[in-house]
Amino acid sequence: FFIFVLVHANIKNTKINIKCAPVLIGYLMMKKQLILLMGFCILFTGCNGGKQGNKLTNYGNLTEEEDNTIVNVIEQAKPTIMVIPSDKLLQQYDALQVVTKNGVNLYVRDYAKYLLDNPNNKAAISAIQNEFVQMQYPLTDLEQTLKSLSNKQAHNLADDVEQDVKTLLLQTASPDIIIELDYDFKMNATDPNFSKKLNYTITAFDSYTNKAFSSKTSSYSGRDFNEIFSKSVHKEMKNIIPEVNAYFKDIVVHGREITVRFSVKKGLSFNLSSESITEETYSDWIMDYMDTHTKKGTYKLQNNTDYELYFTNVRISTLRPDGTQNSAYNWARELIKKKKNDCGVKCSNKVQGLGDVHIMLKGM
Repeated sequence: FFIFVLVHANIKNTKINIKCAPVLIGYLMMKKQLILLMGFCILFTGCNGGKQGNKLTNYGNLTEEEDNTIVNVIEQAKPTIMVIPSDKLLQQYDALQVVTKNGVNLYVRDYAKYLLDNPNNKAAISAIQNEFVQMQYPLTDLEQTLKSLSNKQAHNLADDVEQDVKTLLLQTASPDIIIELDYDFKMNATDPNFSKKLNYTITAFDSYTNKAFSSKTSSYSGRDFNEIFSKSVHKEMKNIIPEVNAYFKDIVVHGREITVRFSVKKGLSFNLSSESITEETYSDWIMDYMDTHTKKGTYKLQNNTDYELYFTNVRISTLRPDGTQNSAYNWARELIKKKKNDCGVKCSNKVQGLGDVHIMLKGM
């Protein structure tokens, strides 16, 4: 050890006295402990930092005003998915009917019949759902949601407004994205081995606007439906997932898109152009509210008459002030409360689809 001390001292070009060696030894031992302690602290900090970096953002507790955390929301948040058959597929299995009521064509969908009619139908839905589950996307199961529906729920979800099964289904499940499936599985006439040909299309829709933003069509040949479909879907998901993520990022940043309609009940002594107790017209009050309660004042006024205001491309925040998830129904409910307090007028919330707001002025 003394040799080490002398060498160390020689390297530093410092002359030392052997009598001072014990003091120097103590100093070096203390220095070694400090170095070890510092190294341990750095290692501990590094490990803790790595753990924090892998922690997923709690989307429900975020506020959109936090510029630093919004980046985490965009990257980490995943949309809730629901997989359903297309209307074309329902019609193929006699699970879709068109009825006319009061001069309006209404679609009557029977999803339960479709799932029970052919085992391939349920298998196809399950295969797509499984792909999203494997990638840890929140999922709303079609079959389980159908079981939870009841006539009582149908009346509670809207104020005396009739809803078809699809609307009721979406109101109950509240998915962000709808994945719609259309397929056929038929004999391949060109194959001497009597194989079958699978053709299918997977389309992604915004559940609030029903706008399609991604569509993939594929064809495969084989004998076993489950095997062909599962393998092909697994392959095609690599093209679908990035588009789903990109679309949902836009929703998080710019808000959900809804439509908003204001109307006046027949027989009232006033209309939207009438002056309210605020000394401004009902229309002006609505326009001011739209300016301050939409995402950066984003909306388009499509119709402006004495008895109707109709807005499209209305963007509302994905979160409410208390941090809970926002919806078209909640947005309309807050507007109705505010209008009653300010203008003294009663309104009804006629929301039907996830993204369709209809507010009717009913009187004083």
